[in-house]
Amino acid sequence: MAEQRSFRLILLSGMVGRQALRLPRYLLDLTLFTLRALREWREQSSLRNRATYSSFVSQIIFTGIDALPPIILLALASGVSITSMLLKNVQVFGSTADIVNILSEVVALELGCLLTAIILVGRSGSAITIDLANMKLNREIEGLELLGISVNHLFITPRLLGTAISQLVLAIFFSSLSVVSAIAFNATLYSSGYWNYLGEIPLAFNPADLLLFVFKNLLFGLIIGVTACYHGLQVRHSITEVPQQTQRAIVNSLSIIFLLDGLFAILFRQ
Repeated sequence: MAEQRSFRLILLSGMVGRQALRLPRYLLDLTLFTLRALREWREQSSLRNRATYSSFVSQIIFTGIDALPPIILLALASGVSITSMLLKNVQVFGSTADIVNILSEVVALELGCLLTAIILVGRSGSAITIDLANMKLNREIEGLELLGISVNHLFITPRLLGTAISQLVLAIFFSSLSVVSAIAFNATLYSSGYWNYLGEIPLAFNPADLLLFVFKNLLFGLIIGVTACYHGLQVRHSITEVPQQTQRAIVNSLSIIFLLDGLFAILFRQ
């Protein structure tokens, strides 16, 4: 009886240990995957290649330009609902400086980043995973490798750079539209004095906050692209692996983004 208990304890401790090591190993794999792709791009200057440059531009169009309709819709919706509610409630209990800080720090620097990342994860991240997974199943990637064509140059690096740049640009657009729509909504319904906040909000940003905003969005976009490409290439034999890897890419990228956002808040929002 005692031997069975000790054996079960060993099995339980082993399972806990494997689960504890899974996240660090997964993050290490993503980091090495990213460094390998960026290192080859830097050594070969792959964007000078016409096919790679075309893939990069296509990724910018798909991830950035084609995502404008849902970004605009969500920015207007959050501006009219969430941002307007914050603006109205803070005005009752706080000063003008408090309202400006809420709009600049919470809405522009935080809410815009997260909501933009969520849209790109569900839209572009899933599409990248499915695209690479289908190419892997159809042995297109294997054929290109046999021809001596680098998969990193042609497929991975353009997607990483495209999602990173798109995330930054769309987050700026989202934050601006959300704040402006909230002010316009409240100025139209309640008082024209709300328009005065448009001139005060840009003055509330300091260079450190703007640099953190740029870095965080580039990092979020890179995580979306890396996670999608990594899981797309994990498909091996069956088409049933495609939805499984797509689901893992979406869940893991969102989890990493939220964890990093909380870490940034702890380290830099004191």
